[in-house]
Amino acid sequence: MSDWIGGRRPVVEALAAGREAHRLIVSASARPSPELRAIIDAARRAQLPVDRVPADRMSRLAGFDGHQGVLLEVGERRWASLDDIRGRAREAGHDPLVLVLEHLQDPTNFGTLLRSAEAAGVDGVVFPERGAAPLSAAAVKASAGASEHLLLARLPTIGEAIHELKVAGLRLVAADQDASAAAWDSDLAGPLAVVVGSEGSGLSGATKRRCDLLVNFPMAGRVASLNAATAGALLLFEVVRQRRSG
Repeated sequence: MSDWIGGRRPVVEALAAGREAHRLIVSASARPSPELRAIIDAARRAQLPVDRVPADRMSRLAGFDGHQGVLLEVGERRWASLDDIRGRAREAGHDPLVLVLEHLQDPTNFGTLLRSAEAAGVDGVVFPERGAAPLSAAAVKASAGASEHLLLARLPTIGEAIHELKVAGLRLVAADQDASAAAWDSDLAGPLAVVVGSEGSGLSGATKRRCDLLVNFPMAGRVASLNAATAGALLLFEVVRQRRSG
């Protein structure tokens, strides 16, 4: 079974990460450019066939229009386990930092959070098999290819993931505008899992109750809350800031 990665930056990152790939497809109407030539050269170095097809066929293959004239056909993704994620933290010699996505629905938010997670140096990202946006070509594009450098664990339920993380000694923290303490006034040290809820309703009641710490971001404007991807990114980088200053 194959998947598709679309967009110039995601394709570059997939090739750089050594993702198993079968072929590169380039739009027949794509204009020559140094960037496109570099992608084609990288594919040929990896001994991949390069095919040119009409742009409308590319959109049908990818399932979205943001492919920027390039598609990489790749092998089915290998999902990580929580043991893999904890192992990466051990190898790096630091406390685990995990991002848990409860039920994000928007592939753009999904990809944006993956990009933030990779930039923050998380050890892995956990999300459910059902009830959330899939890791589609659109989500990979929104991640700017960061998804290719992350350990991604897709578990049957978020409840199962939370149980395993807590057994492993990780504290769960989430942003909640009704929380009493600001993120930067809270202790975010030690093994930690940052939990992000859905765009519309936020965290489910069950997940919120199982969090060890809820924090807020004081708002100076008139908007009452932050986008889920923005709040998640802010919380991840507050963890990074505290780790570096501690």
